[in-house]
Amino acid sequence: MARHPLRDTIAIVGVGSTPYGRDLQRSHLSLGLEAAVSAIRDAGIDKQEVDGICGSGMTPLAQGGAGFLSLQGSLGIERCTWGVNSWLGSAFVHAGAAVAAGLCDTALVVQTYMREPNMSRSASADPFRRVLEQFSDVGSDMGGGDFAKRWVHSGEPYAAWMKRYMHDYGVGKDAFAYMAVNNRSHGSRNPAAVMQQPITLEDYHASRMIWEPMQIYDMDVPVDCAEAHVITTAERARDLPNKPVYIHAMSLGGTRVGEFYENSLGWTENAHWVAAKGLWDRSELRLDDVDLFYPYDGYTIDAIGCVEAVGWCKPGEAGEFLKSNWDPADNILRLNGRTQVSTHGGGLALGRAGGANFYSEAVRQLRGTEGARQVPDAKNALINIGSFFHDPSAVMLRAD
Repeated sequence: MARHPLRDTIAIVGVGSTPYGRDLQRSHLSLGLEAAVSAIRDAGIDKQEVDGICGSGMTPLAQGGAGFLSLQGSLGIERCTWGVNSWLGSAFVHAGAAVAAGLCDTALVVQTYMREPNMSRSASADPFRRVLEQFSDVGSDMGGGDFAKRWVHSGEPYAAWMKRYMHDYGVGKDAFAYMAVNNRSHGSRNPAAVMQQPITLEDYHASRMIWEPMQIYDMDVPVDCAEAHVITTAERARDLPNKPVYIHAMSLGGTRVGEFYENSLGWTENAHWVAAKGLWDRSELRLDDVDLFYPYDGYTIDAIGCVEAVGWCKPGEAGEFLKSNWDPADNILRLNGRTQVSTHGGGLALGRAGGANFYSEAVRQLRGTEGARQVPDAKNALINIGSFFHDPSAVMLRAD
């Protein structure tokens, strides 16, 4: 039987974001520090109150470029009782669990992303580039000016999953198209988004093919950025300036960790289903209570996996479900007629941040601070972050 001792006992009290850009000429640590300082100031606390740090991001950060030790020293935080380096959805959950368990009282989570390693340096002068070139499937020109070239792996495994999904369920690409257009529509209303131009369903289907059936609009946008969050106890949150956003329930998920992508279990056995079940076992809220939904969109197939895993529709039915919940006036999704999806534009429009920007957007929407972009009366947000194979999380946030 699932236990839920952390329900509503911890809260997000600070959020910080850097600008998003294709080439900001910044280091991981520089970006991470900017986001961290912004989040601490937003929380209205002294930095010395932070006694737990989770550094998160792609490999340079975990190696120390902006990991928790580098962050602690650079911020001048005297003492921490907890720290870890992590990635994707697991970073936030680890930090929340640490506060709930009493390993620290106030945790800072910082996630950085960069579009690519410094390609102006030679492989011999840049060990990280040498490692990437050794294991990357895009070689020495990885990144460059082409959005389609990813910087550790490209989209081939996910293109294969798209093909398998279409084959197994006898469906076309409608589900992917609706998700892509929704996110770009929201991105066009978000001044922080890298991709400001909305697209239509026709634009999606006519877009450049990358790995059949994956098209350019199925892929998130590599950028330089950082996000940071401050998590503390609900009791402490009530004394701070911002409206508290409570962590109602959360779960991680994993299946057959360590296997190759193509050897993983079936569609309904991938890690998003495990995380979703863990969440629903621990939550008093259900889908009918959800006002905001943030499915991870490293690729559109990820987001469709989240849609089906949490139970919006049955496996293979996402295309018809999203079509029936489409608002043609605004070119966005309104699930069950009201729940909005990826209101910031997600990785497909705002830019790739390993899902950390989903938490930031959810908190701001639940605080009610987003002006023209604000979803009226938003109280509960469901967030799913991570790949099919590693670091998947399911988190329910709520506000009074």
